[in-house]
Amino acid sequence: MTLWRFIFAAAAFFNLAVGLPLLLAPKLVAAALVNTPPPDFMLAQICGVLISVFGIGYAMVARDPAGGRPIAWLGVIGKLPIPVILWFYVRADLVPVRTLLLSLGDLGFAVLFVIFLWRTAPASEA
Repeated sequence: MTLWRFIFAAAAFFNLAVGLPLLLAPKLVAAALVNTPPPDFMLAQICGVLISVFGIGYAMVARDPAGGRPIAWLGVIGKLPIPVILWFYVRADLVPVRTLLLSLGDLGFAVLFVIFLWRTAPASEA
């Protein structure tokens, strides 16, 4: 397995490990990640679906890194704002620091995806 396949497989695992519990047990996840759980967990479940779908996309990139460049771009766009948004929620004391720390995984994968996109750019993009 190449390094990039491994990285995208790890990103898929990360997203599924966060998204599926959010989808299947939103009350439990909310209790662990936010200071005041929302009364309606529909939004949490929708986020769980979206996070899981991104995880499936990263698994697709792991199978074919060169063909998955558009999904990698979506990953960068989707993952970069997460720690920034959560930082504001931590500052407002709406979520605990551990939630922000979890989002550092998103930041790390976003950086790795940017490196992947830069190093594997076709000659026409360079």
